[in-house]
Amino acid sequence: MRTQYEASTPDRKIKAEHTRQAHFQRWFATFASLAHCRLPLSAYLQKVTDTLREVAGVASAVVEWIEGDELLYRAASGAAAAHIGVRLPTSGSLSGLCITRQQALICRHAATDHRVDRAACEAVGAVSMVVAPVVYEGRSVAVLKLISGEVDYFGQSDISILNAFCACIAETIAREEIAQENRKLLKENANVAADLTVESSLRIEYEKKLADAMRRRQTVLDNAHVAFVSMDEAGMTVDWNEAATLLFGWKPHEVTGKDLASFIVPERFRDAHRAGLTRYLATGEARMINKRVELPSLRRDGSEFTAELTISEVWYEGQRQFACFVHDITDRRAATEANERLRLLIDSVSDYAICMLDQNGYVRSWNDGAHAIYGFTSAEAIGRHVALFYTSDEHGRDRPGEDLVLAAQRGRVEHEDWHVRKDGSEFWAHVILSALPNANGDAQGFVKITRDMTARRRLEELEASSRRMNEFLALLGHELRNPLAPIRNAVSILKLKASDDADVIRSRQIVDRQLAHLTKLVDDLLEAGRVSSGKIRLTTETVDIADVVNLSVEASEPVCDARGQRIIVQAGGQPLYVNGDPTRLVQALNNLLNNASKFSPHDSTITLEVGPRGGSVLVRVTDEGRGISPDALGIVFDLFVQEHPPGAHPDEGGLGIGLTLVRAIAELHGGHVEAKSGGVGRGSAFSLWLPLAGPPASGATAGATPSASASRQLDVLVVDDNRDSADSMTLLVDMLGHSARAAYDGAGALDSFDAARPQVVLLDLSMPGMTGFDVIRRMRDEDDKPGKRVIVAAMTGLGSDEDIARTRAAGFDAHLVKPVDLPELERVLALAGRVR
Repeated sequence: MRTQYEASTPDRKIKAEHTRQAHFQRWFATFASLAHCRLPLSAYLQKVTDTLREVAGVASAVVEWIEGDELLYRAASGAAAAHIGVRLPTSGSLSGLCITRQQALICRHAATDHRVDRAACEAVGAVSMVVAPVVYEGRSVAVLKLISGEVDYFGQSDISILNAFCACIAETIAREEIAQENRKLLKENANVAADLTVESSLRIEYEKKLADAMRRRQTVLDNAHVAFVSMDEAGMTVDWNEAATLLFGWKPHEVTGKDLASFIVPERFRDAHRAGLTRYLATGEARMINKRVELPSLRRDGSEFTAELTISEVWYEGQRQFACFVHDITDRRAATEANERLRLLIDSVSDYAICMLDQNGYVRSWNDGAHAIYGFTSAEAIGRHVALFYTSDEHGRDRPGEDLVLAAQRGRVEHEDWHVRKDGSEFWAHVILSALPNANGDAQGFVKITRDMTARRRLEELEASSRRMNEFLALLGHELRNPLAPIRNAVSILKLKASDDADVIRSRQIVDRQLAHLTKLVDDLLEAGRVSSGKIRLTTETVDIADVVNLSVEASEPVCDARGQRIIVQAGGQPLYVNGDPTRLVQALNNLLNNASKFSPHDSTITLEVGPRGGSVLVRVTDEGRGISPDALGIVFDLFVQEHPPGAHPDEGGLGIGLTLVRAIAELHGGHVEAKSGGVGRGSAFSLWLPLAGPPASGATAGATPSASASRQLDVLVVDDNRDSADSMTLLVDMLGHSARAAYDGAGALDSFDAARPQVVLLDLSMPGMTGFDVIRRMRDEDDKPGKRVIVAAMTGLGSDEDIARTRAAGFDAHLVKPVDLPELERVLALAGRVR
């Protein structure tokens, strides 16, 4: 039904105008011919389809008759003619929707329109279509459809034409029913009405039926819930139903035959209304059926409201009229304004990222808070899938799709996890994903609200750590300083033992430097409170991850070799650099490898995977060990937390601090660490994520200096349940020119003390059974002779001010922190020399 106009020259414009006028004349002539056609209904319907196809120049025209829940192809022309008699379900089709709404609808592209029955469209070659309902006595009885093989072929003018044909069909249906009833009455009353001619009988019955039809029409209009008014070409009111009375306040007899604008149009707009009607009648400007306009309207009480008018041009008994359905859209306008205010409010929120998603998870709206948190502008985010904000590791198991499914099923999903910004950095996000259901309760979209909770998460961790920090420091100091004590003793022995061998001297210096380095690490770890609060200082440089991996594997190989385990390194070969402290990074990765070894069986394999992931370096340690239960996954990085109680597995000791330290080191480097496991017996995977950096740089290390002294010979008793520590200390004291003996528990210490009273006792505090505090109490009870007081020095891994005060109160003369430096040991021995 489109007319293509060319606009290159004035002559062509004139020609196009003539063509358009000829087209409208042809259309109105055809319409008038059909309106006065007296064919039977079936033949009339076929003539309608043939005429429509010819006049509109479309592929097919179809009349679908409604029979229950099915549509019957009762008349068709063109490509659809072969399908006359075919039945299709009303549900799932554009025709069915048209019947439900009693409204003409347009499909611009059947391949993308979810409202159409695509199989039926393909069968008749429908690419675009327009459908309109044939309404008779307030119900839809048929659907009139035009089909085109071109995309987006139809417009509003086509709806106007279809509505006019639908009115003709409805009139023909009425006439057909009347004719059928007339024939029935003639047959039944043939013998009774012999004195009347057939022509008189038909006229009387026809007029009666026509009057009934007019009454039914008026009844339908009066009982409609939508205000209906109509006017003639002069603007005078023709029809006015009860709904119009309720809306405007005027009764039908008060307005019929009078100027319609005087009753429903505010005075300031009436001249414009009349001028528009005059212009339309003169030129046919913007002629179309079902034209919708919004304008202020007037009630009888003088109040105004916003109305939407659906205006159609109709012909009745050869006269042109204008039918209007009027809707009060005040509430709709208010809702629209409320939606706009809500949009402005959402856009003004900067602490929350708020975005709307369609049912497939693609972004449809993006507020300023989302821009601030994620870094994407609305132009960059809209149209992209929500998976854009998940980490690459979450993509592998389709976490984004899983969240959408759960939100659709439960209505809401809430969780905290790592999300990714535009620049590749990650932050701890609190996410609420809520489904927006349609009328059927199915999810038609989602709203996603995200808040950056990184600061809160760190604060909570700091608060949890601080509650246990004092206990942590005491336990950590003892656990880590004990193994360093015999090493320090051995180094001190090597310093005292003269040697001219350059290799021996160099080896001793290497051990001394590395021991000093380890001691420094222990001191830093004892300041775990500073680590948790972010006050620890990193010595950062550009580090090659390959170096970190090699040093970590080298440090962990003895542990793994003892258990017959293998470490397999999977790396791409390309250099990967990060800005960080190499000692801390080796410490973190070494903890992960040792953790994997501890919880894996003998002869198993530990895999170390290294590679780039977006803007980060991923270092993942995977084992074949015991695995982690789902309940424990969320707490494995918490301080002092272990999945099983102490002693449950004798070969799996420790304080539960290793993974906490790994997390602290990762976050200090701008990364994070996460744990995953398939469950008990299915192994574990720990992933360390660090931001990528540029080219490498170099660094340096520093050493330590030894010291030594001597004193007169003393009898020294060394008490320590760590045999290496006790034996090495005994050897060191002997090399200083004294006589030393060792005891390995509290009872043995007391026996040795009673057998031969020493001048000096170096006493470990933390021993099984009888502690160092129990031992000194017994020793002080027996050491009551004046001038014969024994010097007792506490030898422990605990070195806080509170620990020193406690040993002083218990009667200790000195407090030595493991590993004991040679000058400190000499100071205690010198103290004993002065006392004796």
